[in-house]
Amino acid sequence: MNNQTHTAQCMCGNIKLEATGPANYVEYCHCKTCQQSAGSSYIIWVIFDKENVKITSGDLSLYQSSEALKRGFCNNCGATMTVHSARHFDIALGVMDKPDEFDITQHIWTKRVLKCIKLNDDLPKYEESAPN
Repeated sequence: MNNQTHTAQCMCGNIKLEATGPANYVEYCHCKTCQQSAGSSYIIWVIFDKENVKITSGDLSLYQSSEALKRGFCNNCGATMTVHSARHFDIALGVMDKPDEFDITQHIWTKRVLKCIKLNDDLPKYEESAPN
């Protein structure tokens, strides 16, 4: 799987991404910022090292959502696409062309889980960020 290429695109197709190799991990994020960004209860992120992801088409619009994170989205269709940190380039599972290639490995920010969500799986759960 190290030579595998994963592709992603926004809803309108203006922005396309390519990631190589396996994901470091895949997580449900229940933080308030992800809830606001996704307009949902949580968002699932596929986390890659920065050097393994490139934008192959279009330009991400970036929003500095915290001191350490920038969120990328399509300025045309509004699709939430990415989160950027110093080490990682996270891609939203929903924009991946083949999302079923990824197994979710953990939940983060569980102290923010909405009461309508039941975390009854066997995945590791972290009240805030994971120790990865």
